[in-house]
Amino acid sequence: MGVDIKGTVVVGDSMQNFSSGLRTYLKGRIAAHVSNTVTFSTEEARVTSDFLNDQECYNLEHQFNQVTLSFAPKEGALYLTDTIPVPVISIGGWDLFRNFARVLPILPEHQVQEGEKWDRERQFPVETSHGSAIGHLYQSFTFDSLVTPDSASLYAAVSWLFSYRIEPVEPDSSGALKKLPLEGNGTGVAQIDLNKKRLKMAHAVFEASSKRGTSAPVIGWNETIHLEYLE
Repeated sequence: MGVDIKGTVVVGDSMQNFSSGLRTYLKGRIAAHVSNTVTFSTEEARVTSDFLNDQECYNLEHQFNQVTLSFAPKEGALYLTDTIPVPVISIGGWDLFRNFARVLPILPEHQVQEGEKWDRERQFPVETSHGSAIGHLYQSFTFDSLVTPDSASLYAAVSWLFSYRIEPVEPDSSGALKKLPLEGNGTGVAQIDLNKKRLKMAHAVFEASSKRGTSAPVIGWNETIHLEYLE
């Protein structure tokens, strides 16, 4: 899995560019005690950043390698399996947890034909450093086509659009939440190996910014997330 992020943030009276990247292996297994759930651990994480020093990058890599995630494909929900906090890079609360969820498609619960669509809308609690909030996620998926890269393989090509918005539970009188990316939207594509019944590749692009309506966002970024199955 690879994640790259590039963006801008207002510091004082000036705009500053920033970038960071993550490369890691995900090792998956069926969860032992929870049906229809896959558990992932991260291995050999590598972090690059133009605003973190070498020791900070090393500390993040160590934290990433301690994280275990559980993913429920049917509901598209992602959970931590223990109490270890998710590693966070200080710009806008960027973390592996959200990136992993963005790059995985939600499959339909009924048979679909080429060109057919399905969607999903979820609300869930979000804890920020400035108080509680509600997350709103909407995704629209399309079964684009069947792909036959060779005579022995059959892939389903899936694409999707998604939007994400955070709604504070209590009014933010301090204005601190305007410094966080409260909304975003993106696109994704994936190939599913129908013969082996596994995700072969997924790729998503996501753009986030501080609250819409401000003349100049305090923070904004673009993410590219790539996930590929390795034999």
